[in-house]
Amino acid sequence: MQPEDLFALRPLAQPVSDGKRVYYLESYLDQQANAGLATIYSVSLKDGDDQRQWSPDGVAVSQLALSPDRRYLAFSGRVNDHSQMFLVAVDGGTPEQITHGDTDVTNPVWSAQGETLYFQTTVGAPKPSELPQVKVVTRLMYKANGAGVLPENLTTQCIRYECATGDQSVVLTQSIDFTVTAANANGLVYSRERLPEDEHDFSTGVYWHAFGGGTDRLLNQDQAQGDFGKGVLSPDGRHVALWGQDNHIMNVSQSHAWVVDLMTTHLTDVTAPRDVEVGDMLAVDSQQGQSGHWLAWRDDDTLLTVENEHGRLSVISQSLTTWEVTPLLDGNRAITDFSVVNDHTLVFTETTMTSVSRLKKLDLTTGLEVELVNPNATYEATHTLVDGQRFTFKGAQDWPIEGWYFPPVTPAAHHPAVLYVHGGPQVDFGYGFYHELQYLAGEGYGVIAINPRGGNSYGQDFETAVIAHYGEGDFEDLMLGTDAALALDPTIDPKQLCVTGGSYGGFMTNWIETHTDRFAAAVTQRSISNWISFYGTSDIGYFFTPWELQQDMTAIDELWKFSPLAYVKQATTPILVLHGEADLRCPTTQGEEFYVGLKEAGVETQLVLFPESNHELSRSGLPNLRIERLKRINQWFKDHLQ
Repeated sequence: MQPEDLFALRPLAQPVSDGKRVYYLESYLDQQANAGLATIYSVSLKDGDDQRQWSPDGVAVSQLALSPDRRYLAFSGRVNDHSQMFLVAVDGGTPEQITHGDTDVTNPVWSAQGETLYFQTTVGAPKPSELPQVKVVTRLMYKANGAGVLPENLTTQCIRYECATGDQSVVLTQSIDFTVTAANANGLVYSRERLPEDEHDFSTGVYWHAFGGGTDRLLNQDQAQGDFGKGVLSPDGRHVALWGQDNHIMNVSQSHAWVVDLMTTHLTDVTAPRDVEVGDMLAVDSQQGQSGHWLAWRDDDTLLTVENEHGRLSVISQSLTTWEVTPLLDGNRAITDFSVVNDHTLVFTETTMTSVSRLKKLDLTTGLEVELVNPNATYEATHTLVDGQRFTFKGAQDWPIEGWYFPPVTPAAHHPAVLYVHGGPQVDFGYGFYHELQYLAGEGYGVIAINPRGGNSYGQDFETAVIAHYGEGDFEDLMLGTDAALALDPTIDPKQLCVTGGSYGGFMTNWIETHTDRFAAAVTQRSISNWISFYGTSDIGYFFTPWELQQDMTAIDELWKFSPLAYVKQATTPILVLHGEADLRCPTTQGEEFYVGLKEAGVETQLVLFPESNHELSRSGLPNLRIERLKRINQWFKDHLQ
């Protein structure tokens, strides 16, 4: 596998079906345009034949939605500089662009009765100017990674579109950004910040907006301090399923599925008392365009959820009457998207360690799965892909820790290995296709992928364990995991160990750099090196730091104690520092500060800055720079191995 193979990969997402055909999004990287694009295709639900394209050439699709009456497909796609809304009849015809504004139009949501489409836009943005303009900031949360300094005084609108007449009307306007997630003839379900004027309150509520008038109702009033969203109406319109957390531990409270009675607003955590996480937190680099819909109603009494457990993403069925829990789609894989077709059929996309992405259907009566589309079949058949070997070991405090070892594609009597540390820390490695890990295995490295304490999919206590303990038990887990991998594969040369990681993984790489000399080479990516400066320069610094380290900006000594930069004079390992110039999550200064400290300490190092690149460089950045990044990581390792 090569870095340029990114252009060959075709992840699939957002499958929906009218009972005859399955419509889905196929993403790809366009080498000539140097951009990520996506196209809507369909195939026969019966056998996967008769593939058709539904979106126009040149339109980069981001979201699609099938009307409940199964007559129309709506989708948002980028045309020139803005996202616009399109509509096409599924019985034939040409897609019609139904919006032509100068701001983005997004989020197609159909009314439960069909014929009525809702979407969103914003008004109040300053007009483009040929001359530089000042940016006035008054809010504490004033910037966002990938967006830059946020405009103020915007108004969000929800627009109703009548398919029969083409009439458009504004049905909801707020000075607060909101997201509509469901609708019927009586009203809308939407989510937004609950107390937007309180910049230290991080609760997000799901609301009901009745078309008949009256005050919008907070549906999660029983857990008002929580963080909720993705509300989905039950078929009878009596209940709303929510995804969210109660925030009893900020940022790391497990996300669950909840159900609220629309009339009484009585809220029930339907995932409790199971110690599992609802949602996709899997660390992969090859999935694009996913809907993020982790809840769906099978019928008025049965809720389907995507659950993340031990590196797997499974679809679980739960009865709200008997509370019986039944796995529908499980095993060593990740279900990346799904939707209910009817009472006996589900369509879904999946990935495994050695399969990029496939579209399949499930017979809910027999449990039989049938593959419909695999656009990556030829690629997978002509490339050697490595299945990670699961292993467990005793980490710090004898906790059971799980990891996977990817042996090199070409066996060798002595070979190097790379410890790869995931980001987050509240994510997890698992059973999904990871191009970068496969590339490293193809270059002759063994790859060690460990889920140290602090990550998802192992229960609430495991996830909470890193809070106020960065660089402690997690560091010990990683070192003991490296020892376990060496025991698993005696052909690893212990003198040729490398380490890399991004974001939290970059922090841990910096921590490893300054706390051990067992590695021959290191590459730190979009990292944190100094929690003091991170506090006031990251787009999340002012709340993430107190949440994760339990310290505010006045605790200089404590923040410095957690900072790898404080120990930089202990560093000896040659280290490459990679950072995006537009990274606002872990600002570029974090990499620059560490680089300067390393140079002052006499450590062999190099700083590589990626233009037009934010925190998402390795996942959705410019294709040419993603490839450059991979090549530089490999070359740095090879240049510093015996």
